Amino acid sequence: MPDPEAVLNKIEYNLPEEKIALFPARPSDSSSLMVVHLENFKVEHRVFNEITDYFVPGDVLAVNNSRVIPGRLKGRRITGGRVEFLLLEKKAGKENLWRALGRPASRLKEGEEISVKSPKNEECFVKIRKKKRKGVFLLETPGDILKYGRVPLPPYIASKRANVDSDKREYQSNFSEVAGSAAASTSTLHFTPGLIEEIKKKGAGFAPVTLHIGPGTFRPQSRPGAEKFSIQKESVEKLKKARRVCACGTTVMRTLETVFKEKGGFEELSGKTDLYITPGFDFKSSEMFLTNFHLPGTSLLEMVAAYIEKDYPGEGSERLLHLYSEAIEKDYRFLSYGDAMLLIS
Repeated sequence: MPDPEAVLNKIEYNLPEEKIALFPARPSDSSSLMVVHLENFKVEHRVFNEITDYFVPGDVLAVNNSRVIPGRLKGRRITGGRVEFLLLEKKAGKENLWRALGRPASRLKEGEEISVKSPKNEECFVKIRKKKRKGVFLLETPGDILKYGRVPLPPYIASKRANVDSDKREYQSNFSEVAGSAAASTSTLHFTPGLIEEIKKKGAGFAPVTLHIGPGTFRPQSRPGAEKFSIQKESVEKLKKARRVCACGTTVMRTLETVFKEKGGFEELSGKTDLYITPGFDFKSSEMFLTNFHLPGTSLLEMVAAYIEKDYPGEGSERLLHLYSEAIEKDYRFLSYGDAMLLIS
């Protein structure tokens, strides 16, 4: 298999702009669900709340419990020029220092103070302590800086519309508990509290894992960036006993496969992962894979193609593009606020 560091096999397709969902389905479990049975490549077109039909007693759904932080800051320089920061993570041991992406990066200077205003027009100031490479900055902020932030909607949504109050709720899954992500685990946005209970009544369960999603998830690039993850004892025990495991989202798949790579099975583990899953990857963790429809040219598409390819060697990308073509034809909605696909081995 080609070295993924040396060769980038981007999967491209034409995504009509009108297929990009700017708002979620309401209720969120009324979204569309494409079900793909990999045994014979049978495709079903269902409503997401009918996903209960595909779970049996003993199944376990692994979900990402990372919570999106309101880390998008809008500000102005003393000159009046507009500035935007995306908070990524607090510097370890430093309550008021944040690593952030900033723009316009070339104009911002160390030592500058930037006026930041909240959605309610409250003002605070942040100071640029360090200017690093690739638009990364170290910011000194007030302790309550997240009060001044906005939900960091993906660029393909934020470029089309302004944030609305409902984004605070709808761009956050019902599993989110551990603050730290710059983007939502979108496959889990479809699960309403009622649907979660219906799945439990079927005898299936949920096992939370944590992977804090960085902004690189939206960028076409050679490989994903390193992201913090952890899997705790309670979830490990559930996954070990599972009849089948359903990885809910690409972030969960990365986490579970990282654990298998490092430990050889489901075990407690925390750290950073830069695992890059491409066609030819040997999956170990999951018999089912739930995911949304992704941007062209991203590593997320490669992961989904890889999952298909384990059943159809050499055909993963081609079969994935066939499914995406069918989804476009049948008016599925794409990307973060869009519809979902369930792949069943």
